Amino acid sequence: MIMISKATPKDVPDLLAMIRKLCAFHGDTCQIGLAETQARLIDGPLMALVARQNSTAVGYAVVEPRWQPMNAGDALDIAHLFVEEQHRGRGVGRALIAKARDHAAEVEACWLTIGTAPENPSAAAAYRAMGLDEITKPMGARFKVPV
Repeated sequence: MIMISKATPKDVPDLLAMIRKLCAFHGDTCQIGLAETQARLIDGPLMALVARQNSTAVGYAVVEPRWQPMNAGDALDIAHLFVEEQHRGRGVGRALIAKARDHAAEVEACWLTIGTAPENPSAAAAYRAMGLDEITKPMGARFKVPV
């Protein structure tokens, strides 16, 4: 049975290990360590959920607030969703999204969104299969500013 809970300091090593796997999947190198993982996901502005089967971490989700002046409350975005490969297709992602939705309702968020990279069509297919409403309105070009 999968149990989903809000991440605690004891979850930080497992979270970082899964974050590194997600970075590798996208061809990125993870630049953070244990201290920053805890500062952002436990002590900071983001909220992490951890999926465990028995005592083993099998997935995680990171929820971040998105302030938009046209909404009465914050919009929340599932910025990261990761499920260990051997646990995919077993409802772990669905359970993480459901728990994120519960959290959004608790904090009276106006929206909960999730996206996926174009190079990950299987995630988009999974979200469609879950019955999530697809946002087809073009958001416009996005740009990166070096700092």
